[in-house]
Amino acid sequence: MCPTAQDAQLPQDDETRRLLAAFEACRAKELAAADQLSKPRHSMLYPAYARLVNALGAVRLKCNDIRLAIRAHRKELRDKGK
Repeated sequence: MCPTAQDAQLPQDDETRRLLAAFEACRAKELAAADQLSKPRHSMLYPAYARLVNALGAVRLKCNDIRLAIRAHRKELRDKGK
């Protein structure tokens, strides 16, 4: 979820900015974890690989939670505007 033309149409309050910043930070962590899995610097034993997979899953869940919070907040802003 990247900033789009729709973002420009909605007023950006402090909560929107906070949620977008949190999402960007979480997304960066997700990309870094996925990169570690897809391009390991050295060979990994299965336990290390499993830990990275679990960490990536946890980060993805957190990103999805933030994404849902952004969607709910935008809906709330749209409903207030009507």
